[in-house]
Amino acid sequence: MKSDIIVIGGGASGMAAAICAARQGASVLILERMPRAGKKLLATGNGKCNYTNRWMNIGCYHSQKPSAVKTVLDSFDEKAVEDFFMELGILPKEKEGYVYPNSMQAASVLDALRFELERLHVTILTDTEVQNIKAKGKGFQVVSEAETFHCRRLILACGGKASEKLGSNGSGYGLAKNLGHSVISVVPALTGLKAKEKVYKALAGIRTEASVRLFIDGQMVDEHRGEVQLADYGISGIPVFQLSGQAAYGLLYGHKVVCMLDFFPDWTKERLIQFLKERKNHFQGQPGEVFETGLLNRKLIHECIKLAGGRENRLPKMEQLAEICKHFPATIIESRGFAQAQVCAGGVNLAEIEPESCESLIHPGLYIIGELLDADGICGGYNLQWAWATGCLAGSAAGKECHASYRTD
Repeated sequence: MKSDIIVIGGGASGMAAAICAARQGASVLILERMPRAGKKLLATGNGKCNYTNRWMNIGCYHSQKPSAVKTVLDSFDEKAVEDFFMELGILPKEKEGYVYPNSMQAASVLDALRFELERLHVTILTDTEVQNIKAKGKGFQVVSEAETFHCRRLILACGGKASEKLGSNGSGYGLAKNLGHSVISVVPALTGLKAKEKVYKALAGIRTEASVRLFIDGQMVDEHRGEVQLADYGISGIPVFQLSGQAAYGLLYGHKVVCMLDFFPDWTKERLIQFLKERKNHFQGQPGEVFETGLLNRKLIHECIKLAGGRENRLPKMEQLAEICKHFPATIIESRGFAQAQVCAGGVNLAEIEPESCESLIHPGLYIIGELLDADGICGGYNLQWAWATGCLAGSAAGKECHASYRTD
């Protein structure tokens, strides 16, 4: 079976690449290992699909080559993504910079992509897992269990290793390596973190506003604030997700990784001490639960008091209580792993990719896009922005190159 372009992977980046390639007049085939293309897209944004963000900044991404990330995002920015989806009929709805479909349904985004793929006569073969790729003449031979395919240009859009049940099993890294690329160590990102402290079992289910500071070997490397979820295994929630990739790298390289939770992020320690002392004096002679009421979640403040040295009907020193409330420790022993991660950090080295087109600098005619690359964003539509940008750049470039090769053949 011959096509101008084969896209391996029918996720967000793969579908965008196929659309842009087909718009150049190329015949395009998508090979998808799952029974349905775009399944992972349905889970994004809690089913609402936060597909980009109007506040785009290189600081929202992690990569060993941030200059390449910036070039990609400058070449196909958030406005280009909104325009791309407007052409497909998706009206944007913005909330504090976060951009959703006006329907607030991820299914709308997937349907719009699917309809355009059908209009452009893009072929999608599902339940097809690629086992090997070989360079053949001026193109590629792509081998699956049941069939061998041939193409002039090849786009790897296989996804990473996060959420395998939704389609990503890490096979793309092996395919890229077989074609000469190096892969920076891959770790889970946008996921919860497991803590050593036993206190978290007693705090499971609590949600509270907090600032989370990440320390690696005693040095603070990142900080995020928002609603933190305390779980029997440790900590979760968006602030934790934002720094989980860096924490996972710290663990990978054998460093001590600690998150410090600040349950009073708007207060200095000195102000909190003074407030707690005044509160203690105000409720002098009354049961300890009167002092506790309304400070934090009842179970949380009770555990803080215990950790500060308090006992039943006996409060600790207010200096120690303030210290615990401002520096509540979570010694990280591991992340929740790839199965619970939304994305991966690490991937194909961006130094080996031409960022304006996502074409391989090692193997001409090969394009690598999406989560396979060493770039991961924070929560807020940044990872989908990366998927659309790399997909559209690669698809457009591959489609144009196919026509150029026809003229020279």
